[in-house]
Amino acid sequence: MNNRLLNLDLYRAMAVVLMVVFHFTYDLHFFGFIELNTTKVAFWIYFRTFIVALFMSAAGMSLYLVYHTGLNVSKYKKRLLLLAVVSLIISLVTYLMFPQSWIYFGVIHMIFVASVLGPFFAKKPNLSGVLGVFIVALYLLGYRMTPLFELLQDILFLPPYYTEDLAPFIPWFGVVLLGVWAMHHRLLYIVKVPENPAIQKLAYIGKHTLFIYLIHQPVLFSILGSLSYLIK
Repeated sequence: MNNRLLNLDLYRAMAVVLMVVFHFTYDLHFFGFIELNTTKVAFWIYFRTFIVALFMSAAGMSLYLVYHTGLNVSKYKKRLLLLAVVSLIISLVTYLMFPQSWIYFGVIHMIFVASVLGPFFAKKPNLSGVLGVFIVALYLLGYRMTPLFELLQDILFLPPYYTEDLAPFIPWFGVVLLGVWAMHHRLLYIVKVPENPAIQKLAYIGKHTLFIYLIHQPVLFSILGSLSYLIK
């Protein structure tokens, strides 16, 4: 296996495993098994930020690998169509389940937007790095896209106070761009990863990130919801 791809698969796998841990903890609180609220405790808030940073930087790395040598229009359209459909499904399902906090711009929505813009930035990795730092800096300095949210809130019936998942353009597109820059400079595979059965199994998770992302919460909700019903 190409070591560059192996490292990227392992990077994605780490994000997936941590995501499942986070959502499992969230679900335990949701169904009343524990008192810990991941939306209130600082450690878990930062933990979630770290996980999203892994996903967004991995998206940038993938965009560089796919597009830095050119654009395959057919594959580009298929990827955008897949992400658009998945984003729409996430929004519709969460609207039905959580009408007051449905997901209108979560992680997959952000990755869709990044994939639309990806081909241009993948060919300009150093510009991507500079712009990525700038966008993240804007966020750290307190800039938010609140005016745009307020403009669209009534038009799109956006949740008034809270959404189940939010990955705003600022700062996360900046992190995507930093992923483009990092892959161009081969930072991901400075560490040599041995190829053995355990590593291959972990890398397999990274190869199916989107599928696991979509299926893990319904599975966790079904299991914990059933247990909650039986116990209580």
